[in-house]
Amino acid sequence: MAATVAVTARRVTRSPPKECLQTLVRCAGGDGNLLFNVGPMPDGRIEPRQVERLREMGAWLAKIGESIYGTRGGPWKPESAVASTRKGQTVFLHVMQWDGEGILLPDIARKVKRATLLAGGNASVSQKDGWLVVAVPQGMRDPVDTVIRLDLDGSAIDLPAMAPASAGKANR
Repeated sequence: MAATVAVTARRVTRSPPKECLQTLVRCAGGDGNLLFNVGPMPDGRIEPRQVERLREMGAWLAKIGESIYGTRGGPWKPESAVASTRKGQTVFLHVMQWDGEGILLPDIARKVKRATLLAGGNASVSQKDGWLVVAVPQGMRDPVDTVIRLDLDGSAIDLPAMAPASAGKANR
C-alpha cells in the first residue's frame, strides 16, 4: 500500500521550487502519494505564494508528468541523488544530483533497449558486470531533475525493488 506524505502550506511557500519538486519525485519513487496541505484564507482565496508554487509545479508536471502520473515506485528505491518510477515496460530514472560523468546503479534483470531524456535528447546506457551506467552530457542535465526514460525488453513492474545504496559516480 502506498504511503502518503503531507507537506504543510507553510513549508510549500517557504521551500524553493526545487525542494518541492524533488520531494514529489522521491515520494513517487517510494510508491507514495504527496499531499500539499494548501487551504483557503478566511476570505476563500488561496495565498498568492502558494498559488505561485503550485503553478510552478504544474508547469513542471506538464513537461515530465508521464514519469509521475500512473506510475509505481522503483525499481531503485529513492535516495538523495536518484529516484525511479515505472509503468509497463518503462523505467523513469530521476537524477537530482550528478557526481561525475554518470550514475552507477545495480543492474536490472531486463535489457535496456533505448534511453531518452523526457526533455528531449538521448542518454547513454551500458549494462555490464551487474551494473547499469547512465550518462547524460552536462549541457543536457536539468539542475532540478534530469528524467531519463529507459525502455526495456520486458515488464518493468515485475522487477524487484532494490536499494541504490551502491549507486555512485561512474567514470567509465
